[in-house]
Amino acid sequence: MSILNVVGAKVWGGGEQYVYDMCDELHRRHIPSFVLVDTSNPELQERFEQVAEVLTGNLYFCKGFTSILSIARQIKEQNITVIQCHSGKYILLCIALKRLTGAKLVFYKHNVVKAKTDMYHRWIQSKVDAFICVSKKVYDAQIIPSIASKYHLVYNGINTHRFPMLSDSNSSISNKLFIVGYAGRIIENKGIFELLDAIRMIHNETNAIQLVLCGDGKPADIERMYQYIKQHTMQDYVQYVGFQKDMNRFYRSIHCLVAPSKVQEAFGLVLCEAMYCKVPVITSRSGAQAEIIENGVSGVLIETINSEAIVKAIQGIMNNDAVRTSIIEQGYTRVESTFTIAKMVDSIDKIVRNLR
Repeated sequence: MSILNVVGAKVWGGGEQYVYDMCDELHRRHIPSFVLVDTSNPELQERFEQVAEVLTGNLYFCKGFTSILSIARQIKEQNITVIQCHSGKYILLCIALKRLTGAKLVFYKHNVVKAKTDMYHRWIQSKVDAFICVSKKVYDAQIIPSIASKYHLVYNGINTHRFPMLSDSNSSISNKLFIVGYAGRIIENKGIFELLDAIRMIHNETNAIQLVLCGDGKPADIERMYQYIKQHTMQDYVQYVGFQKDMNRFYRSIHCLVAPSKVQEAFGLVLCEAMYCKVPVITSRSGAQAEIIENGVSGVLIETINSEAIVKAIQGIMNNDAVRTSIIEQGYTRVESTFTIAKMVDSIDKIVRNLR
């Protein structure tokens, strides 16, 4: 068995990290893995070369069809037996490559979107050998009863090798300040402003709190956040650190992670990463988060996203050492037992090997 992941993105994001971690685990198991990226993108090529063999094609023009014969030749030369598609943008290319090479086709579903059943989409569904859904929330939205055997629930898993203990992690956390972290896209529908307002409310009661936000976003959204911080004079206790490559050090520098998203989340990888790093997590019930966290046991789930609810949740962890310690241990155990890359690849490997 050898696997090709088709990656048509132009920049590095969560989907690319998903493929990277999968290939990293396959490499540890000595299972050949390949990644197809655009010829003109040296950044993605260099990053994926660390864990897989990279194939190239002109993916950005006509969705790769101008390079289809070259790609098919590379697939045959490398004896690739499985093609994995991670975006609907490239599913037609992948179906054509399947026909030209005889490889099996796996289509990953990373979004909470109801499956379409018109004639065109039924034709696509008939050509795909297996669908992998990254959460029960996605699975329930996507599954089509008439072809239910093609659908598989495989939870996302974190690459635990990226999150080792740090010898200086404890010393990096201030004993005087309770540091709240946020990791994700900087955009209004992720609950950014409700979180900022909650931190301001807590700060007005006690100066012993700080918020550190990391993540990327559109310049207009980042500027709007900056203006809010400035308008409410929060510069002394709110810090925006931008995109962070070393997330392990980020998680181990905070006391609590808050992710108050208002959108239908397909999973919640940052939650698992923080929990594995023994950071208590507060999040919403807006998507699949309740599949990861048992409220009050392995984390805290907020019913309604508003500043008052976030304040209550933060203070519940901030002011109760016994609760915080229990949530930390239960959260770590939950991730280590269920949401690791090793367990994810175990499931994918079994599905792929059973394709007929």
